[in-house]
Amino acid sequence: MKHLKNLILVVATAIILILITATIVESSKGTAFVRQHIYTSAWFVVLWAALAVVAAVYIALRKNKSKSNISTSVFLVHASFLVILLGAFTSWNMAENGTIHLRQNETTSTMKDEEGETKELGFEVSLKNFNVVNYPGTDAPMDYVTTLTAKTKGSAESKNSTERSSAESKSPDNTQEIEVSMNNIGSFNGYRFIQSGYDSDMQGTTLGVYHDPWGIGITYTGYALLFISLIATMVSKKTRMRHLYRKALSLQGAKAWAVTALLAVSSFSTTANAQEMVKIDSDIADDFGKICVLYNSRITPINTVAMSFVTKLCGKPTWDGLSSSEVFAGWIFDVPYWETVKMIEIKEKKAQELLGINGKWASFDDFWDSYNNYKLDAPLKKAYKDGDTKLQKQLRDADEKFNIIRMLYGGEMLKMFPYTDKKGHIQWFAPGQPLGNLKLDEKELVFIKKSMDYLAESIITGDKARAEEIAKKIYSYQHVRGKAVVPSKFSIYTETFYNKTNAQRWPIILYLTLSLVLAIVSTLSLNSGKLKKTRLVSSVLAWVMLIHTTLLLALRWYVSGHLPMSNGYETMQFMAWATLIVTLVMQKRFLPVKQFGPLLSSFALLVAMITDGNPQITQLMPVLQSPLLSVHVMVIMFSYALFGLMALIGLQGLIAHHRKQKEKEEQLAALSQFLLYPAVALIAIGIFIGAIWANVSWGRYWSWDSKETWALITMLIYSAPLHADIKWLRKAQHMHIYMLLAFLSVLMTYFGVNYFLSGMHSYA
Repeated sequence: MKHLKNLILVVATAIILILITATIVESSKGTAFVRQHIYTSAWFVVLWAALAVVAAVYIALRKNKSKSNISTSVFLVHASFLVILLGAFTSWNMAENGTIHLRQNETTSTMKDEEGETKELGFEVSLKNFNVVNYPGTDAPMDYVTTLTAKTKGSAESKNSTERSSAESKSPDNTQEIEVSMNNIGSFNGYRFIQSGYDSDMQGTTLGVYHDPWGIGITYTGYALLFISLIATMVSKKTRMRHLYRKALSLQGAKAWAVTALLAVSSFSTTANAQEMVKIDSDIADDFGKICVLYNSRITPINTVAMSFVTKLCGKPTWDGLSSSEVFAGWIFDVPYWETVKMIEIKEKKAQELLGINGKWASFDDFWDSYNNYKLDAPLKKAYKDGDTKLQKQLRDADEKFNIIRMLYGGEMLKMFPYTDKKGHIQWFAPGQPLGNLKLDEKELVFIKKSMDYLAESIITGDKARAEEIAKKIYSYQHVRGKAVVPSKFSIYTETFYNKTNAQRWPIILYLTLSLVLAIVSTLSLNSGKLKKTRLVSSVLAWVMLIHTTLLLALRWYVSGHLPMSNGYETMQFMAWATLIVTLVMQKRFLPVKQFGPLLSSFALLVAMITDGNPQITQLMPVLQSPLLSVHVMVIMFSYALFGLMALIGLQGLIAHHRKQKEKEEQLAALSQFLLYPAVALIAIGIFIGAIWANVSWGRYWSWDSKETWALITMLIYSAPLHADIKWLRKAQHMHIYMLLAFLSVLMTYFGVNYFLSGMHSYA
């Protein structure tokens, strides 16, 4: 038994190290290389098989030992992983993958496999129609829909009719019409069709073809068994989790004096006063901000565009006491002044040198030399010609900010006049943009061409009433001409309110300050018996943060029209919310969770604010619209919240060890081990929900993407402490060290993959 256990540890460790190495190699050698030489290689499959066989023997022997107390649920958890591995092995051996490309009314009975060889399908399939469905009133694709006609060779009826999707309809002549779209697989005769690409002329489509008659069924059986057994483990009275719960429950926190803090945040600006600024009334700016535009394939109020514009230029949504709408209006109606304002943040020294500025603040005028040449044009061209990636990186940020302003001047941010043709298609035009052959009456034509000029004149002359009237007329015109797609007044108000609320950074700084002070006081006064007031403040803080974060998520959900989990900013906000939920649910029984929950949540909000700076809401890519993706992200983020709490508890445990508080050290270790059960269960369930989503979206449930691989690594690393027979982890100090080090895998999975490794999840 001892030798088998040691062999399992050696093989599992080897697999983890190989997976880590593979993700690093992939970033330099490419996905195809590691897939061929590692992930799908015979030796790697044999290694997994060896782990499965040895683990199966070990589990069976332990289960059969009379003195063993291993529960049925725990046994089934391990058995489910063996079933999943069996499914993966079956797919590896028996599955067929390939692609087909069809033009309109074209028929084929073959596919190209991954090696480029032609293989017979055993039936004929032809393209009846391909269509791109856009979001209403925009050019952003919402879905790609392929309609196929499939026909068997011969008269025999397909034996796999039960596998057909609900979108399929069977006709009397043994021909099926199959509809394939994003997140909707079409199937015929056991073959599944996945939307993969399309021709630029919309007359052709590329489909992934997958045939896996046994592997998917076995794998899904393993998923179901895993889910059931994990739930059983949570509620079973015979598992080690119940013992750890009682041991951790005895942990009593100390009580101490309450701490309050208030952080005043100030900002400064370095504006150049080359000429007098035209004062734009804040009410006029607000009315102007409610006008809708088509920007980034989304119909949104100008206020949202202004937030994005100002934040990208200077790193924050306000400037010199002015709101984003006021600044944006200034760039439109008072160009000579704002081109002299040093509000463009230039981070790289090389870019600062080329622009000839002292410090990091530049004006738009600084980008031009005395001959009106763009200063960064020649250096950028040379950098790309020479392949100087370092110089490219140093100049890219400054160049992007320059081009954002040029986009504004080019009208790309001001497409505010909608026109609906006879077919119901809506076009959007910017002021001054050619209208083509649009048939408009003279009055309407003059309004489109001159309204912005009249608005500018009114603002410059200080005619507030006239300016407000013109802004409201543009607003009303949009709701008449584009009533089918222009957001309601309530939606616009909600979005502008969300922009204003979400732009406030001082609450996050305040939350972080208070939670950090409270956590320090609670930790250092662990045995003082004077923490009643601190616990009260922690509870109040957690509730305030929860209400605030819930409001932000709910507003973003309403404004975007989808669950806010499509990028790093949104997922970090959700992690903060999930952490607070865990904190408030467990605070009465586990004081360390109460102590560290608000702190971890504050850090998550801070990271969201720093890394993405409130990215603009955009339309979801078709593949990201699946509810399975939302569930996958939610479950994973709950697991990350628990892992983060365990890392902070580990830190507190090491402090207790340093202070020779052995009982507290062991109780904290028991709490970490207790939290491990739901945490590992959540990440396992999250991974496999993600696999099901991938199977529905791309036809394969595992592709060895870097994010997938690191999620698996994280699950394997955190699974080790669940096994009580690992002698080294029985010591409380070692458990705390392990929890701190293990959290590095979470950081790598969430952040490191996005910035350092390649893969499909770079958007996260």
